[in-house]
Amino acid sequence: MKLALLLYPHQNIRYRASLLQIALEETRLVFDTLETPTDIHPEEIGGAQFLICQPDRPLSRRELGLLGHLSSVYMIFEARDEALLPLPAQRPDYIGADLPYLLKYKGKTNEMFTDSMLTMALAASTFSRNYDAQLNVLDPLAGKGTTLLLALRRGYHGIGIEISKSSIEELAGYMNRYFEFHRMKYKYQKSSLTVYGKNGGTQHKWVFSDSADHFKDGDTRSLRMICGDTRNTEAFLKTESVHLLITDLPYGVQMGTAGKQDGILGTVSAALPGWYSVLKTGGALCMSFNTHTIRREQLTGRLAECGFSIVETGSLAHWVEQAIERDLIIARKG
Repeated sequence: MKLALLLYPHQNIRYRASLLQIALEETRLVFDTLETPTDIHPEEIGGAQFLICQPDRPLSRRELGLLGHLSSVYMIFEARDEALLPLPAQRPDYIGADLPYLLKYKGKTNEMFTDSMLTMALAASTFSRNYDAQLNVLDPLAGKGTTLLLALRRGYHGIGIEISKSSIEELAGYMNRYFEFHRMKYKYQKSSLTVYGKNGGTQHKWVFSDSADHFKDGDTRSLRMICGDTRNTEAFLKTESVHLLITDLPYGVQMGTAGKQDGILGTVSAALPGWYSVLKTGGALCMSFNTHTIRREQLTGRLAECGFSIVETGSLAHWVEQAIERDLIIARKG
């Protein structure tokens, strides 16, 4: 079986090379979870960029469904001689595909890149074969929630922790407007949280469904945004309650969260034991960072100290802009 994966184009030629590098590694990780030896290489056909994959056996419809989660892939074809035969789309969106894209703000990470982090964490976890289950996705440095909105689009549950009240208020307004504009059934609740006997933050929670009938039957998804310090993750969430943890570390922040003078590395170091605790055994973490502010070995060392196993990958370091060279680390619990 020979497959041709058509990649999304990107207008920035320099960043396009980075996307190809990430797409290759994302695809390799997904094929690894299918446990089938596969040759994967880039090839340009008719001026378009493809990844050509030749697994050593035919893939089932469900396995093709997992390939449908590749964020960098626009369409999947079966290659027969000189012909490319399009395969049926395997990735229906639970909620509108526009959800992660409409909320615009300065410093927002490219949605396709964030989605690839989600796919790579899924592939590195023991839950990849249950890719269509109701998985819990945590972003413990959530910003305005791009990671979580991408998780909701897949039909997962999203949980975010963010110290900035204004960021969460902006997301709350956006979510309520989105549900109302699309006339979706939902419930919204705002409540205070107690952490170690004190007021530890505020939680915004939405419960919704893809249809009125499903909402009535209790077949729902949820988004929880916690306004609080990520160092308190273990107090906010139950132990072993999260399947995947995805976070994009702030690229230029030198201070830690909540005004602490420990830098973003200090924040992560203090928060990691709590992140490890709430992640399920077999769950995976995918973390991106700016190599100009944090060294890879610093993060891998702290992850290992907490009990994480680093997932071996090819190089994922890539240029973003003048002050940002981004890299990724993937790690598994258990």
